Amino acid sequence: MAVLVTGAAGFLGSYVMAGLEAAGEAAHGYDLAPPGAEALAIAPSLHTSCSLGQITDAARLFDVCRREAIDRIVHTAGVVGLEFSLTQPAATYQTNVMGFVTLCEAARQMGVRRLVLVSSNAAYHGARGERLVEDDPVFAIDRGNPAGHYGTSKMMQEAIALAYRRFHGLDVVALRVTAIYGFAMRAPMYIKPMVEDAVLGRPTRFAGGGPMKRDYTYVLDCADAVLRALAAPADTRSQCVFNIAAGQAVTAAAVAEAVRRAIPGASIEIGETLTALEAENLKMRAPLDVSAAKAALGWSPTWTLDAGIRDYADRFARHLTGPPS
Repeated sequence: MAVLVTGAAGFLGSYVMAGLEAAGEAAHGYDLAPPGAEALAIAPSLHTSCSLGQITDAARLFDVCRREAIDRIVHTAGVVGLEFSLTQPAATYQTNVMGFVTLCEAARQMGVRRLVLVSSNAAYHGARGERLVEDDPVFAIDRGNPAGHYGTSKMMQEAIALAYRRFHGLDVVALRVTAIYGFAMRAPMYIKPMVEDAVLGRPTRFAGGGPMKRDYTYVLDCADAVLRALAAPADTRSQCVFNIAAGQAVTAAAVAEAVRRAIPGASIEIGETLTALEAENLKMRAPLDVSAAKAALGWSPTWTLDAGIRDYADRFARHLTGPPS
């Protein structure tokens, strides 16, 4: 029996593949595109253990699950980002919502033991207190999600997962991750150009964005949470949705300071203005409370921002010089 990782050629998916293999689990990837050099550097087995296909292609998905004897699924596939969702709303819902429905149907009909959904803090509308907790609002009757169609699609995925759990007995765990960073990340989130430019000896200049807050979470912590969610006994969980985060909201200006500490000579300038989209998105940006994940999954973040940036920089530098020995 094996674990299917959708989006395995992507950022988090490749780390999940590597983590599963390190734990002695059989894992098989499923992605729209073949893995690139960075994904293969993280999980070399993707070269031979990744099937290509659309997440909305039910026939292809069923075929891969049967052939690989899949009994658990980790779902990381999907389109990401506020900006993309505003320009391509239909594509966002088609992939993130209908693709997830297709996956749930495959899991239901094939008797999959557990489905771990990688959701997002974008599902939240905002915090009622100083921290985001899992029962904070993900819907309002008077306004749309601050994270646009992307946040709405993640909220819908969670609702669909819980409906499959209640009415079809599908064992699902949803992990609300936030601002994942590390080697092979794709979304800039200010931190990617800061780190990679510094390693390359180039300056980084941003006209604005300094006050933009995110709960930056290192990718290895997120991958560890996924593995724990796969393994946690069902009868020990009092809920199905968990925050996964470092638990500390950090401004982009503070990230710049951390990069300067981690990489001597890093030259970074960042202004103090925000775009209209950033100002709107900032409304749901607060540190996430991770106490439920600690209690139910035995998970806690272990990487500080400074340590994560150093490891990111080291991995990126090694990748520039060639494949790891």
